[in-house]
Amino acid sequence: MKKVLLPIMGLIVLALACGGAAWADTVIDPLHGQCNGTGTGTCSDNGSNTPLGNSTTYGFTISPGPQTGDLFIDILLPNNYTPPAGGFAITSTVTATQQTGTWTSGTLAGFLGISASPDNPIGAYLPTTQFLDPGATGFFVFQADLGSTLLPDNSDASAVTGEFTLPTGFSSDLGAYIVGFCGTGCNPTGNANYVATANSGALVENGGTTVPTPEPGSLLMLGAGLLGVAMLAGRRTLTA
Repeated sequence: MKKVLLPIMGLIVLALACGGAAWADTVIDPLHGQCNGTGTGTCSDNGSNTPLGNSTTYGFTISPGPQTGDLFIDILLPNNYTPPAGGFAITSTVTATQQTGTWTSGTLAGFLGISASPDNPIGAYLPTTQFLDPGATGFFVFQADLGSTLLPDNSDASAVTGEFTLPTGFSSDLGAYIVGFCGTGCNPTGNANYVATANSGALVENGGTTVPTPEPGSLLMLGAGLLGVAMLAGRRTLTA
């Protein structure tokens, strides 16, 4: 029984030990959205995303930081909204313009045709959007190039919470996201060319609604299931 049980128990321990980190974003080198809203859960990474709540301004930090690189800001608008013809004003001189197509599957990096770390799978975004806006099946993507920008370390959130003002009307776009990419000058992991936003650090427009968070209980269920399999295998070994 020990020969069967011990390896599986090791997997259980490993799954439970790493489970919390797996739900959060474990990429070494991500951007993280910051905002100035107040209230329970607002501007706080909940392991799935970072709700904007009543925020009016936002910005991005990076880990490790500070780093200076070419900053891109992308707005993900649920595809059942009418996209604004003029795009989204990020600053008085820079506008996020709509990219060709609609993102409905795969990764955001793949949709944009870039190599990024993390690559931001649609499954990290669409479930929350559909909770807030059940009619959405994907996103229109708008992108702006802010040029060379200093990104503080993630521990220095106060340095950037007021860096950019939310676009006019954005607060009514429930389920929309704001994410960032840092290109030339930043230090992505692996073979990526861009440092992307941690999935849990993506800013979501929630309109004050509490959004779903990961359920650690599911990890315990997995562990219990593996333990049951181990015990059953051990019993069969003893009676064989």
